Amino acid sequence: MKHILIFSLLLSTVLGFSQTVQTADAIGFGGSMSPLVKVKKDRKEYFYHLDGNHFIDDVEEHDSDLFVVVKKGHYGVLNDKGNMVVPIDYDEIELATEYEGQWYAGISYNYKYIILKKDGKTGVADDKGNIIIPLQFQNATVINKNSIGIAKNNLWGWASASDGKLVHEPEYEYITNFFSDEYVEVRKADKSGLAKASGQVIIPVEYDDYLRYIVGGKQTYIEGTKNKQLYLMDTTGTILLSGNTDYKAIEGSKLLIFKQKDLFGVIDPITQKVIVSPAFESLGPFIRNLGIAKKSGKYGVVDMQGKTLLDFQFEEIRFLAANGHHKYDTGSDALTEKMLARKPPEVVRLKLIYEQQINQAPYFIEVTKAGKKGLYSWNGKTIIPCGKYKNIQFHYYRGKSFFLVDSELKSGIVDETGTEILPVQYTFNDSYQYSKEAVQNEFDLANRFIVFSEGKEEGSIALKIGLFDLDQNEIIFAAHEQYITLLNHRFFLLRKLIADYNYEFLLYDIKQRKLRKLGADITDIHVVNDSFLQIETKEGVYQLTTFDGTKIYANPSWKVQGNYHLIRFPNYNKHAMSGFYFGLKKIYAGEGNLFIDTLGQEKRFTGIDQVDCFYDGYAVAAKKIENKEASSGFKYLKGMIDLDGKTVVPFEYDEVYAAGADAEILAFARKDSQMLVRRDGTVILGAEYHDIETSSAYPNFTFAKGNKYGLADWAGNILVAPLYDDIRRNYEGDQKTWPLLVKEGDWYYFVGKDGQKYSIKAKERSF
Repeated sequence: MKHILIFSLLLSTVLGFSQTVQTADAIGFGGSMSPLVKVKKDRKEYFYHLDGNHFIDDVEEHDSDLFVVVKKGHYGVLNDKGNMVVPIDYDEIELATEYEGQWYAGISYNYKYIILKKDGKTGVADDKGNIIIPLQFQNATVINKNSIGIAKNNLWGWASASDGKLVHEPEYEYITNFFSDEYVEVRKADKSGLAKASGQVIIPVEYDDYLRYIVGGKQTYIEGTKNKQLYLMDTTGTILLSGNTDYKAIEGSKLLIFKQKDLFGVIDPITQKVIVSPAFESLGPFIRNLGIAKKSGKYGVVDMQGKTLLDFQFEEIRFLAANGHHKYDTGSDALTEKMLARKPPEVVRLKLIYEQQINQAPYFIEVTKAGKKGLYSWNGKTIIPCGKYKNIQFHYYRGKSFFLVDSELKSGIVDETGTEILPVQYTFNDSYQYSKEAVQNEFDLANRFIVFSEGKEEGSIALKIGLFDLDQNEIIFAAHEQYITLLNHRFFLLRKLIADYNYEFLLYDIKQRKLRKLGADITDIHVVNDSFLQIETKEGVYQLTTFDGTKIYANPSWKVQGNYHLIRFPNYNKHAMSGFYFGLKKIYAGEGNLFIDTLGQEKRFTGIDQVDCFYDGYAVAAKKIENKEASSGFKYLKGMIDLDGKTVVPFEYDEVYAAGADAEILAFARKDSQMLVRRDGTVILGAEYHDIETSSAYPNFTFAKGNKYGLADWAGNILVAPLYDDIRRNYEGDQKTWPLLVKEGDWYYFVGKDGQKYSIKAKERSF
């Protein structure tokens, strides 16, 4: 039997602190202000930091790990560790922080600054409380990570955020961030200019309104308007172009789309060379070197050199990804990579990777002419001429796109060459008669097959469906009134109507491309461990065979309807009850202690009445004992055994129930105690405990020993020894737990992650 060492914390019932224990009127959690708690003392309510021993009248602001706190009308900054990084000595304090994207716990901040105000003067400190900008300015603002704006006499300049040195004297009416941490936009009256963080002005303050930056290509450009004329500059402030009226970036290129006299073209701002003359009513964006252009009211496609790929003859053009999604740009994998870096659940991870694969596949050009749609490849080759089909639906499979097309209410499949690989004489639908649920997260396999229909026979309620294999480029199942199930990566099961509710069962081997007829007495089939078939027969019993039909096991007592005298043991969410586990499969026959191995040989465990599956090599089991008080005259006591039948948990428990996110933990319970055990036989808590909390919402659980409560983690480590009459979690605290609020005798205390009580207590719990 495996055990986890239980580290008992040798806690004294007296406090192990040198400081005096403070007595309060009442204590309680601080809610969203955690780790701050609430304390009522001398009939006044406070926020209180347990580690820092700080009493606070109020919290003005909370951002990241910082709290702007108030005491007796003055302000300071406390961090979540309990350090007063800024003393409570200021008239006003603001936090200035920045992070990218959507906030989540643990997100990295670009910067965290503290704006301090006292006696009419303003300064700035970092998140450690170090003064960067002394309190000698009229005002201050954080521009970006590198620069902090400072004001004198209603004019603004800025200082270095690293050392507080003044880099530009106050002379501007307004300053703000621009594009990156290396720049500061400056304004006088209604004119704008641009400076570097170092203080060097690179664009004079002479442009109307605000400056704008153009990003998305290989180079960043800046545009500004002066005397009603648009100027384009590089990031040094050098004027590159003027006289045009608009610019748009081209992804992956230094070139720009520009507008001149209401017409668009392409220009190289560096050389000032016009690459594509302004001749289009609209142009772009360019995606993979192609752009949609409009001329004389019609749309066409051109490349970045101005070469026409598709003539100007269409009412509408769209760029489509390999799955048919409309593309406005090539899309960046950066966001996907960030999401993958956060280690999402496996199902989400696989989906993100598959979407990346789709985005990297060839794109297509959809056109509309005279209200009819057509399709071209990315090099301009016709795939589907306009009007040949009424509708075109994309289907992606292993780097290629296939097109489900329809015309005159009939449908077929076209490949990337425009060839009809399935004639347009069927219909497509998501029929319940076809199931691929077993492989829904194996995207290539799930998308390999397309179900089609020939409609219904007169008087029938089911469709005549067939299946097309994109890998083999052929129909593998002709249309028939049937049910098709993709069992796994290797086999299909067909339930085919032969006459008046009579079906025959067939098994199709995908690899060998062979169809095998199964026995005539079959009513249903289930896959077991991807290696066996569990067959339901017309006699209402199960049989176990291999996929090639070899019978492994049969038993007339192994009935489909089940045996209701069998104990219902707790389910294990991630495992099916029908499988082989550690070489043994439970047979739910007329007895509850029957297993077979993979050769069909029976196995029973001596001296035990009923045994559950050996999911992780261990099984819950039960022994029947006499019980005169029960109407049946007996009862079952539960325990746990290993594969050799050796007792792991003694047969002394009346109940057993599952806990944990996947029901991977078992709680054995009797009148006076409980025992907590993993499915793999690991004992988490022994038999001397009771009142074990089993919610999977937390990384730990409460338990009791001798009517005193403690806290342990799911590995069995005692985090807080069982010393208390009551324990309550801080649901908005660290790990949805800390600090704990406990009761010992008449007193309430807080307990930290080290298992120690804090030096404050009260006889009432409030808030």
